[in-house]
Amino acid sequence: MLKKILTLAMAAALAVSMVACGNTASKPTATPKPVDLAAFGEQYVTAEQMPALLDSENEMGKQILDMNYAGLSDIDTQQCLPYVSMMSVNNSEMVLVQVKNADDVSKVKDIFQARIDNMLNGGTFYPETIEIWQNNAQIVENGNYVALVVSTDKDAIVEAFNGLFA
Repeated sequence: MLKKILTLAMAAALAVSMVACGNTASKPTATPKPVDLAAFGEQYVTAEQMPALLDSENEMGKQILDMNYAGLSDIDTQQCLPYVSMMSVNNSEMVLVQVKNADDVSKVKDIFQARIDNMLNGGTFYPETIEIWQNNAQIVENGNYVALVVSTDKDAIVEAFNGLFA
């Protein structure tokens, strides 16, 4: 009799543990915390690192954004922060974007690559600027967030950007 009770107790314990394990898979995954791209970008606005944030809400700023990043203003974004100089002699640039639709990530990356290609193929003619765009431009993607970083401090900025999502 004791054997039967012990066997039934062990079977019940096994059944409960299997049901408990099965429920863990159905728990919703945590939503990643939102990232404040403006706070991140402002850390790098100095004469040596990044130009000031371009006001793409006013007409001149929108024209500069559209001229340098054709199609970017047509994409539905949560955040779009262009740290872009109005002159081609600029030696640094950073554009931080959070798209609303994951399908737009590849479009933003294509726009960023077109900017790099343009700068390397006649968009600037200053040797130092060409070298920086050639050796220190990187496109980074984390989920719906995309960044273009052009800076001699690119590696540190990219590492910090990626750290926002760790």
